[in-house]
Amino acid sequence: MDYILGVELNHHNAPIAIREKAALNKEQTIDVLDGLSSHYQEIFAISTCNRLSLYAVGKSIQPMLDVFAGFGVNKKYLSLYPDTRMAINNLFCTASGLESQAIGEHQILGQIKSSLEAANEAGYVGPVLNKLVNHAVFTGKKVRQNTNIGKFSTSLATVGFELIEKHGFDLKETTMLVIGTGNMANLVATVLDRTGVKKLYVASHNEERAKQMANDWGGEAITMNQIHEVLYKTDIIIGGTQGEVNLLTEEKIEDSKCTRAQLAYSGGSQKLLIDFGVPRNFNSDLKNVSNVNLYDLDDIKELTHESLKKRYNEIPEAEKIVDEEAQFIVDWLNERTVAPAIAEYWNKLENISQEELNWLLPKMGALDENQRAVIERLVHRMMRRFSNPVFKHLKESSAAHEDEELMSAMKVLDVNQNFYQSPKRVIKIGTRGSKLAIAQCTIVVDQLRIMYPEYEFHIKVVKTDGDAGNIDVLGAFTTAIQQELIKGNIDIAFHSFKDLPARDFDKTIIAAVPLREDVRDVFISDKANDLHSLPKGSIVGTGSLRRAKQILAVRPDIEIKHIQGNVDTRISKMKRGEYDAIILAAAGLNRLEVDYSDVSLMDLELMLPAAGQGALALETRNDDKELIGILSKINDTSTFDAVTSERRVLIELGGGCNFPIAVYSVVQGEDIKIESFYASKGNHIKLSKSGKRSDLEKLSIELANELKTNVLKKNLNEVEAIEG
Repeated sequence: MDYILGVELNHHNAPIAIREKAALNKEQTIDVLDGLSSHYQEIFAISTCNRLSLYAVGKSIQPMLDVFAGFGVNKKYLSLYPDTRMAINNLFCTASGLESQAIGEHQILGQIKSSLEAANEAGYVGPVLNKLVNHAVFTGKKVRQNTNIGKFSTSLATVGFELIEKHGFDLKETTMLVIGTGNMANLVATVLDRTGVKKLYVASHNEERAKQMANDWGGEAITMNQIHEVLYKTDIIIGGTQGEVNLLTEEKIEDSKCTRAQLAYSGGSQKLLIDFGVPRNFNSDLKNVSNVNLYDLDDIKELTHESLKKRYNEIPEAEKIVDEEAQFIVDWLNERTVAPAIAEYWNKLENISQEELNWLLPKMGALDENQRAVIERLVHRMMRRFSNPVFKHLKESSAAHEDEELMSAMKVLDVNQNFYQSPKRVIKIGTRGSKLAIAQCTIVVDQLRIMYPEYEFHIKVVKTDGDAGNIDVLGAFTTAIQQELIKGNIDIAFHSFKDLPARDFDKTIIAAVPLREDVRDVFISDKANDLHSLPKGSIVGTGSLRRAKQILAVRPDIEIKHIQGNVDTRISKMKRGEYDAIILAAAGLNRLEVDYSDVSLMDLELMLPAAGQGALALETRNDDKELIGILSKINDTSTFDAVTSERRVLIELGGGCNFPIAVYSVVQGEDIKIESFYASKGNHIKLSKSGKRSDLEKLSIELANELKTNVLKKNLNEVEAIEG
């Protein structure tokens, strides 16, 4: 079974400094497709100033991830679509302008069509992606026709014109330099349609194209090497070329000997630079020069925020259309599996009808052409009337994966059944929709797809209370997924083990816990190397009471401040000075392939992890013996026993992931050691217990009871070093 898969780098998740690493022209895009073609049946790419999207027909997104890694882009900046419906929805949302920087803009449709033409010419698109991409374009047009989302769209050209107006330029007295002749044509056309300019220069790597565009616009064409000759007399410079410009791209402008850098010091004359280039055409340090106003794509994103608000009311209706059309493609994919049976049965009907016509018509006497045509049309209509319910039944049985029903129907119709390769079972995996959750789930699903190709594995995103911002309820990140499991809407509930509430399961079972990631926490700061070296009074950000209590146990002289948000949000808050340091889990950073220079791992003696930290849990119904057997193949028994003992301690203490409890178990052969930290009523204690692995439940309960007993003692110094 193959799936439609997608990986995307876009303006939502990555700043322009990251996006420009993977900014590809047409030739480079084809090279990427060529490199991926050996891994996938079909492959397609969209490369624009705000995104690089890869879509493929295959089993795993890993080869696409490797492409981005080759550009120096790690997973934390990427949006992953490791399942057919997820990939379809994203492409259709993109075509509809819902993912654009300027919501509802039309330009993306032309870019998608051009990308499809290029991929088709190179031979990398087959029937599935060809149908998918063409229907994406159809969906994009339908959204704009049936909603007002396109009516209020703001193109980059319009934004550029608004910036020119904002800075008060009298265009009739203004000299403009345009670098690049591709997307810049729209902006220049917008300007010239509304007013003229005093002087227009056009520069391009393609000199012939520059001359043609200059003639069309009444301007003067110059070469890229001549740019510096006109800089001093130019008021507005617009960059939008993917090629290397070498215009003020030095790391430090003040150290540059290049005459082009004199633009930065041409005091008095105000310059407006609009940089639509990816990679950026202008050095971002120019933003610090008093007489220069520089805007890049990220700045434009901020500027357009307010103007986009009025289009948001159209989004729900647009999303409804996207969902309907995405389902159409899912149904079409299912119908493809029975298309040979439908074609064979129709051919049989046509042969039978022709035989009967050959018998009937000679007996009808002299008929004119019109009479013969009416009889033939009648026979054809009868064939359609009789066959349509049959075809509908075949398609519905295929879509519902009712294999016994489908095989019986094909047997009755007397058509070949050998073509039909039904999955042994369709298995739906429910997970949160966060970037980390999807990344973690993808790793496991890729394993299952490789190990069990006869099964179909699909990912379903479930919104939890925690995702909605309500993190104080029990099972904030797990209960909604478990409910879907119990209802039968999914077959596997996928969790971070530490998110599971401290209670025993009823109708479900944890069937597998894959090999555990690094259990440690990490200390992130640009002011100190570790917790001990932080100055007195420093502010440390964490969203965990467990971390807070352990920090204060060794550094009561620092302040703990609550922090929320994803990894980048928390890092940004620390960089802005809201926090002097933050604490995060190493496992999440590793799975997102996050690499920060100011990270140091915290010793377990200082910071014990939460119960189950670094581990994943795959939960299923306890009566699903088939699935329990399948998941047992990815279960790591040592990790399973370790986190089971940790969770038992948590249950006995009546705590959860929001309680100041830390538990960490190490399984070595037949032995197990459980270490713990517990804080309650202003006191805290560390205890550990060792014994046989076979006694892990007994040991866990004993440790929990000792923690509850000893934390209430008045003289904590007597029990700090207690070990069982």
